[in-house]
Parts: sequence; structure tokens; C-alpha cells
Amino acid sequence: MSPADDIAQCVIGIYRSLPKRGKPTSKGTGDQLKEEWTVLAGFVLELPTDPPQYRCVSLGTGLKCLNSKNMRRFGDSVHDSHAEIIARRGFLVYLMKQIKEQNPQILDIPATQNKKPYALKQGIKLHLYTSQSPCGDASIEWLQQQQQQQQQQQQQQSSNDTDIDGHRGKRQRTESEERNKAIRGHSEFCATGALRLKPGRGDSDPTLCMSCSDKMARWNVVGVQGALLSLILRPVYIDSVVVGDLYQHSAVDRALNLRIPELNSDASQKDGFRTNRCQVNGTSSMFEKSQMVLKAQGKEVITADAALCWYQGAKGSFALVAGRRQGSRASKDACQPKTMLTEICKRALFSRFVELVRELTLEELQLALQDKTYRQAKELAVQYQEAKKELLSSASFAGWSRCPEVYESFTLESEKK
Repeated sequence: MSPADDIAQCVIGIYRSLPKRGKPTSKGTGDQLKEEWTVLAGFVLELPTDPPQYRCVSLGTGLKCLNSKNMRRFGDSVHDSHAEIIARRGFLVYLMKQIKEQNPQILDIPATQNKKPYALKQGIKLHLYTSQSPCGDASIEWLQQQQQQQQQQQQQQSSNDTDIDGHRGKRQRTESEERNKAIRGHSEFCATGALRLKPGRGDSDPTLCMSCSDKMARWNVVGVQGALLSLILRPVYIDSVVVGDLYQHSAVDRALNLRIPELNSDASQKDGFRTNRCQVNGTSSMFEKSQMVLKAQGKEVITADAALCWYQGAKGSFALVAGRRQGSRASKDACQPKTMLTEICKRALFSRFVELVRELTLEELQLALQDKTYRQAKELAVQYQEAKKELLSSASFAGWSRCPEVYESFTLESEKK
């Protein structure tokens, strides 16, 4: 097998070992029987051994995200439950656990904590596997080809070969268009390299969530560790992305690498921030709950309602439905109890980070975080914010839809009572 296949099998193997809760199921009976499908994604560490050792440290499944009407201001729900995003949030928990345990096999640990941050150990590589090409720009050409094939089969394609938007052939969005706003879902198939909002289907309620292609491209500049962890951890970049279904190398490479500008300002390049270019590889390893595999078996499919998250060191995997732990309920005007929170919602991640800072006795940072809202705490990561600002001010990313501040203005004060 190729290294890409090894990485894919590493994630698929962990998935198969997990209990059924949160995994796709069969719905209906007889002629009405349908099989749920989902996307699987996972972060894999490649340890510098001979031969290389691959270790899956987090994974996620999922296809859903909350529409703008159902977003919550308490930080107690996961707004975006796509597989790549769930896996990345699990990876954040894993990283915090490694720092807490001062694991020298995974981290370069600072001799003096107040002098320099932690870093992923030199020689370790980070890979991201996803069973299907990320939603958004990475998969838009494949969807366009499917649309054209359907039109040809139905003999409805006009003689001048216009696409669904009335444009002839494919075209690039102009700079003025890119500066306007992100495209919603699968609209404007002809526009490659464009920012897109989830979900893909036009008949679904609109969301404020950027596509996985866009978020993964941003990780190539600011790292996967996020703003909070960048206060104590140097940027962590993905070395390679391994893709299963709908894979087109040129499309994925464009979406994740080629449309990203180089960081130019000195402020943006401090503390290890840079423009990363991840390798892009396909894999022949098949995920048994993918849409393509199930359809090839002649089964009628529907999207899975639940998302699944697991990370190394967790007590077990856990399922999410509508952005909350499966089985939990949430009051419209009140935060969920701490005991009911999923470990990867913003509130739980914020709380875990603040506790980690306290345990590391980083007194200056601990004081800076005191009484801060989640948004204010993220803004303390000055170099992270500078790199992000430079990316989002570029022509290709100027239409980024930022999460409204009202959804990040919560504090942890209530947890002290």
C-alpha cells in the first residue's frame, strides 16, 4: 500500500473499532429501506521511525451544520458538524491533553514556560484523511461534471453548452465578485476558487458556516491549533491531505494551496506563522459508509443525522445531533449544564484551555484571560490574528463570513458559581 492508503486505513481502522452509537444506520423496511451515509475524517501523526509509524489521534464523521436560526449564543453547541471540523476539534482536545501531560514523545517542551511556547515535536508529520473531497471549492468541479453528465443523459443541454447560471463554460470569479460575498453552496458551478457557504443544497436553510475547503485553506495559514492554543503552542500545519471519493488532484490542490497568498508582513510571520503548502494525495481505500460505496451496492441512501467524534485518550467516542451531545436537550434562553456539554463545543474548549493555563502556572496569561469573553480571549493571540487578517484581506478570501460576535460573547463566569 502507498503511504496515503496507510493513512486512510489508520483512520478507517479506528472507526471500525468504535461502538455503533453515532454511526450510520438503516432506516425503514422493505421497499422503503434506506441506508444512511456519512463522511469520515481523521488526523494522523506520522512518527519519525523506520518504517514510519502512523497513529490516528482524532476522527470525526458528519454532514450537518446548524442554520442561522438555530445558532446559540452560549457556546454550548457545535455549529459545524462536518467530519473534517469534528475531527479537528477532537484534535484540539488531544493537543491540550498532550500539553497537560507534558508528553515529550509528541511535543517539544519549553525549558522555561514563560519564555517560549510548546511545539509539535520536530520530525513528526501531521496528515488529514477525509473519505470524500471537502465540500466547497475542492469538490465543485466534480459536481459540475456530474451536472453536465445528467444534462446530457436527459438531452436537455442546449446547443451553446450553457451551464446552470447561464454562463458559457467555466470561468474564474473576478476580483470584485470575490470581494462581494461567499457563494452559497452549489450555486454558480462555473466559479472555481471561490469561497462558499454550507450547505450545498439550495433547498436547505442558509448557514453562516464556511465550506470545509475554505476552512482547510485557512488552516494552511493560521494552523489547525486555533487562536487560543496559539497562545502557548507554535502553529501546527498539515503536511498532507489524503482524499477518498470525488478526488481530483488539481481541484483539491487549488482549493487548499494555490489560491492562498504568501504572507508578506513581518507581523504575520512571527511565532512560526507562514503560508503552508500541504501535499495532496488520493487513496484507493474505501470507507464502507460513504455515499459512493453504498450506491455502488445498489442501495438507496440518505444523509446521516448524527455526527461522531473520537480522540486518543477519550473515555470513548460520542455522538452529536443538531450540534449537541446525542440525547441532550437545550433551553432556548439558557446554557446547557456543564455536565451535558459535548467536549468539543466552544464553551468546553474554552474552559479546558483556561484550566490548562492555570495548571501550567502561566500567571501572566491566566491574568489576561480573567473575565474575558471567548472572542476577547482569542484576540489575545496577536500574531494569529495578524496572519488571519492578512489572509482575509486578500482578494481570494475577502468574502469570508465571520461568525457574528454575539455567538462568541459568552464568558465562563457562570461555571464558577
